[in-house]
Amino acid sequence: MKSLGQMIDQLDGMLGTKDLTQWEDQFLTHISEDTSCGINTGQLTEKQVAVIERIYRKHFGDAEPA
Repeated sequence: MKSLGQMIDQLDGMLGTKDLTQWEDQFLTHISEDTSCGINTGQLTEKQVAVIERIYRKHFGDAEPA
């Protein structure tokens, strides 16, 4: 299973594509910048983590953090 940081890094590669909604793109841009592309995820709230996992599942399948 992917770690939260790995999910953020993988989702970062989708930024600016038509695969993400405008809201998802803006949210993930903010998350990517705040976490240095998933390196520093400790400050994320539970709600932010849940949204990241939901977006990841939507595009890549299972999102259980390692």
